[in-house]
Amino acid sequence: MAKNKQKLEWVITDDFGGKDNVALMVALKGWDYTAYIKWDGCCEIKGNGKQIDMHICDVPQFIDVLQSLEDFRMSNIYCAE
Repeated sequence: MAKNKQKLEWVITDDFGGKDNVALMVALKGWDYTAYIKWDGCCEIKGNGKQIDMHICDVPQFIDVLQSLEDFRMSNIYCAE
C-alpha cells in the first residue's frame, strides 16, 4: 500500500505586473524547483538549475509521462520508501 504523498507547496517569491499579477515567480518549498508563470500560461520550470519550458496545456500529458515513469520505477527498482 502506498504511503500518503507529501503535500507540495508552491510559494510566490516575486510577482510582476502589480495588482493583476501578469506573471509570478514561485518556488517549491523544500525542493530545488522554481517556476516563472507567465500571463499566457507558459511556465518556465527550473530544477537543479536546468530549465524546462512548458505551456500549461501540456501539463496533463507531462503528468501522465511522469506517472508512467514512476510506475516503471516502482515495478523495476526496489526503493525503500
